[in-house]
Amino acid sequence: MVAMVLILASAWAFAPHAAPRCATERCAAAGRSAPVVAQWGGFKVQKSERLLIREAWERADALRPGKPNWFTQKPKDLLELHEEIVPSLESAPPSPTAIPGSGNVTSLLGALLKSLSTGDLALTLCSKEPPVLTELRDWLVEKLPMEIAVMGLPEEQGRVLGTLVRSMDARRIIDLGTFTGYSSIAMGLASAADAKISCCEVDREYARSARDWWLKAGVSEKMEMSECSAEELMQSLLDKGEANSVDFIFCDVGNRERYPQCHELAMQLLNVGGVVVYYDTLWAADPVLQHGHYPEMREFNEALAKDPRVLASLVPLSYGITITMKALNLDGQALQAAQQVAGDDALAALLHERRAAVAAELDSI
Repeated sequence: MVAMVLILASAWAFAPHAAPRCATERCAAAGRSAPVVAQWGGFKVQKSERLLIREAWERADALRPGKPNWFTQKPKDLLELHEEIVPSLESAPPSPTAIPGSGNVTSLLGALLKSLSTGDLALTLCSKEPPVLTELRDWLVEKLPMEIAVMGLPEEQGRVLGTLVRSMDARRIIDLGTFTGYSSIAMGLASAADAKISCCEVDREYARSARDWWLKAGVSEKMEMSECSAEELMQSLLDKGEANSVDFIFCDVGNRERYPQCHELAMQLLNVGGVVVYYDTLWAADPVLQHGHYPEMREFNEALAKDPRVLASLVPLSYGITITMKALNLDGQALQAAQQVAGDDALAALLHERRAAVAAELDSI
C-alpha cells in the first residue's frame, strides 16, 4: 500500500505528458527533488521520479474500449482502480507538496479517472488515426524508455489538431516542442500541399527522429526543423518579417513556465483569426496542485481567460488543451500596463484607441 501511495504521488505530481522534452530540461527537472525512497521488507530501495512515473502510468492507464492497456497489454477496470486507490489516499497524512492526503481526494481522484476515461471515450468517437501515426506510437513504446515514450502526443489530441488545421485550411503553421514528430505529422497530413510548418526541438536525437518520421509520412517537403528553443524560433520568424502571417501554432514546450513568453510571441505572429493550441493545461487548472509548475500554469490559464486579444476554451481531453483564437491585434506591453492599473478605465481606453485605429485603417482602404 505504501508503494501505491508513492507511485500515485509521483504520477500526479509529474504528469507523464507534461515531462520536459529535451535532455537539458529533463536533467533540470530531475534535479528539483531527491529520489524517492520506498521500503521493501528489511531494506530500502531508491527509485527515481521517472521510474515511479513509469510504474504509475503502467498501473493507472485505463482500458481503452475493446483494446488492452497500451503500455502493459493488460485490461484495467476503472472502478477497480478507484477502490484500490481510495484507502491509500485516505490513510495518507496531509502534505503541501504531494497529492495523497492533500485535502481534496474527490477532486484529485475524479481528475485522474476523468482524464483516463475521457480519452477512452474520445477515441471511440473520432476519425481513424493515420497508419503512420499508429506506427510512430508503437515505435515510441518499443524503442524508448517508458517515461520518455509517454511524452508523445495522445492519439485523441492528434486528431483534434488535424481537424482544426484542415477546417481552417491553415497554410502557415508552427510546432513548438516537436519531440519525435507526432504533432507535426498530424498537422502536416491534414494541411494543403503548399503548407509550411516550422518546427523546433532542442534535443538533437529527437529532432533526428522527427525528420525520419516526416520522410515515412511523406510530409518532409512541408517541414523545416530548428534545433533551438520555441522563443528563439518565433523571434527569428518575427525578424524575418512574418508578423501577423501565421495561421496555426501548437505549443508543447517542455518547461510549461515558458508558456506566457510563448503566448506573447504567438500574438505577434498570428494573423487575426489564427489559432494557438496549448497542451497540458487541464491539470494545471486544479487549485489543489500547488507544487512544480502548476501555480505558474494556473496563472497562465487565468491570464488567457482575461486576455481581450483572444477567445480561449480549455478542452478537458486527456491532459487538456486550450484552444485560443486571436481576435484582435493589440500591443502586449501596452495591454500589460493597462491591466496593472486599478479599475477597467485604462483597459477600456486602450481598446477604444485600438478600435479607432482599425476604423482609420478601414477608411484608408
